[in-house]
Amino acid sequence: MRHGMNSLLRNILPMLMAWAAILAAPTLAQDYDFPPRPDGPVLDSADMLSAATEADLDGRLREYNARTGHAIVVATVPDLGGASIEPYATAMFAEWGIGGAERDTGLLLLISRDDRELRIEVGYGLHPYFGGIMAGRVINNVISPHFKAGDFDGGVTQGVNAILQHLAETPEDAIAIEEAAQAAAENQRSQGGFPVGTLIWIGFLLFFFVIPMFSGRGRRRRYRSGVGGVVGDIMLWEAGKAVARGLSDHDDWGGGGGFGGGGGFGGGGGFGGFGGGMSGGGGASGGW
Repeated sequence: MRHGMNSLLRNILPMLMAWAAILAAPTLAQDYDFPPRPDGPVLDSADMLSAATEADLDGRLREYNARTGHAIVVATVPDLGGASIEPYATAMFAEWGIGGAERDTGLLLLISRDDRELRIEVGYGLHPYFGGIMAGRVINNVISPHFKAGDFDGGVTQGVNAILQHLAETPEDAIAIEEAAQAAAENQRSQGGFPVGTLIWIGFLLFFFVIPMFSGRGRRRRYRSGVGGVVGDIMLWEAGKAVARGLSDHDDWGGGGGFGGGGGFGGGGGFGGFGGGMSGGGGASGGW
């Protein structure tokens, strides 16, 4: 049965990704107060890093970009202005054009000091090397422990080291590691009783579909007219499944997936990592 559920989720994933892209469109158009795009791969606008750490990261990430074509960018901001970190990071990624417009091999490590939140946003072209589970592990096991101890230099440095190490894997090895981690999490949950995601999904069905069916006059459901009503129901249905899957299949916030363009690297100040890349929300988030 578990295999059947996994197969079903794989079949509906393209629909969920399309739905996410539709919802992300107005968010990406929202005005955020981003800091100006830097000339290099590191922007410490929240003053969280020492000058030595910033210089070390700048040199290493410039060299990595020149050698591999992958753009790894580290950015700290004082706060998110009340926004959620996931859409903020996705929009910043697109605004700065991290990666390139054809291959989309960019990655953003975003840290919000006052919100005590961080996110690894992954460009579409790097998903085979670095998926949501790996991003969550780097945050939870590497960066956050340092941050909780007040060691921002160590957290960012060790986090970048872990990211570069994972990106050095072949796509086949990276996918195998990701699948093994997911299988281990599923086995652990199977010993812990009824899945939380299933409970959420049942509650979602009751609230949005079953209760409205019997709440109208004559105990008849009041259907919304036109295509919009049908599309709305479909989006609600898929949203509920996405929420349930997220709570059941991941230990980190966020997950894989993503749309975007990719392409050649442009850039300013000698750093070739800003060439029009985009991300559709792939990666993971966390806090400290």
